[in-house]
Amino acid sequence: MSTALVYFGLPEGFIIGADGRAFDYTTNDVRSNTERKIFAFQNDETSVVFGWAGTALIGTVEGSFFSFVQDTLEILPTLNFKNNFAEQLNFELNRKLRSFRVNEIKYGCTYGVFLSFRRGCPWVSIITAGKNGHSWSCSVEENGADGTVGILSGPDHDFENPKTLDEGEKSISDYLDDCVAHPTELIGGHVHIGKFTPNGFSWIRPPKQPF
Repeated sequence: MSTALVYFGLPEGFIIGADGRAFDYTTNDVRSNTERKIFAFQNDETSVVFGWAGTALIGTVEGSFFSFVQDTLEILPTLNFKNNFAEQLNFELNRKLRSFRVNEIKYGCTYGVFLSFRRGCPWVSIITAGKNGHSWSCSVEENGADGTVGILSGPDHDFENPKTLDEGEKSISDYLDDCVAHPTELIGGHVHIGKFTPNGFSWIRPPKQPF
């Protein structure tokens, strides 16, 4: 699976981390080892931290590309955060994805994790996208953070449930460091990790690329 991306949530906040390897399915080659995969959005209503794993860039038969990261960043400012933003985002992504035909490259699925606070409680939304005939479609699932380390994408691992954000940071850091110490075609490169609380988002181990 392309990307190692993991997250952990407690009532006081989240830890989220990822590797830096980007694989180009059009050339079947590693495109970058310093790809940024974690992003933060904030406006007057809310803050959201998200990351996409898997096939984050897909090609169309017209020769253009659809970027899950870029389109998410463009859609988020248009949403009404007084209602369920993840369902709105999923709807808009579906609308965009249905508007073009994808090329014949055998892409894998795409997974997005969206971390937020709902009525003061940490909330996790997962959007899953995949090829549906000649186009793509996506669906959303939501739940509160349950105090376990979630692997959105990456090798299986049995984590002991961290009791604090500091313990969660160490668990995620150790897991990602081990992933990049044993790189694959799809996982490797520069590890970046962030912390997200009701006070905002900050980097613990920043990415090498600003975007």
